[in-house]
Amino acid sequence: MPSELHSNQPHWLSGFRSALRLLIIILSAAVAGTLVHTLEIWRSNISLDLRKGELPMTWPARTNLWPTLILFAIAASNFLASGAIIIMSFKKSFKRPIRSRDAYRIVAGSFGVILWASALVVFHLIDKTSKASLGRYACMNRNVMSNGRFQYRAVCSEQGLAFYLAIGAACAELLTLLTLAISAKQTPRIPPIHKDDAKAHYGRYP
Repeated sequence: MPSELHSNQPHWLSGFRSALRLLIIILSAAVAGTLVHTLEIWRSNISLDLRKGELPMTWPARTNLWPTLILFAIAASNFLASGAIIIMSFKKSFKRPIRSRDAYRIVAGSFGVILWASALVVFHLIDKTSKASLGRYACMNRNVMSNGRFQYRAVCSEQGLAFYLAIGAACAELLTLLTLAISAKQTPRIPPIHKDDAKAHYGRYP
């Protein structure tokens, strides 16, 4: 029974890792799409009708878009990288030794976790410290009686949604990294073939 569990566990981990990778692709695409929509709202505020008693919708002269752009860049990059990893796992999984392949994936996964963590920290810090940040400014003005209050509310909620989706993607990336580490630890090492063994097996030196 222990030997059966040991032989089945890598297959279970592989399936779980594939599901996590698909989840990362979905979450990364959702983050990127949500942030693109907030940028579209920010750019399309010039044709709103102004009713009586309403203030015109305005944005800061120099709206700080860096939190949005940084998180979007990381989400888009992670989406492309995750898709490439899935494609490469089908095309090149048998062209590289197992242990070196696991090491490569662990390094790439660690880099992905670091990028997500850095993007989340930068997004949070800049959004909190800059009053001209797109998300913070929208949240500050979402209850103001202006003709763009619904746009402010949409940007505020979508910026927050993108942030929490990015946290989910980062957690999924971390879980993927843990499964890779477990698989690498369980992969048996192939002992090197000595010349004497090769001579006995092949009848000559290789």
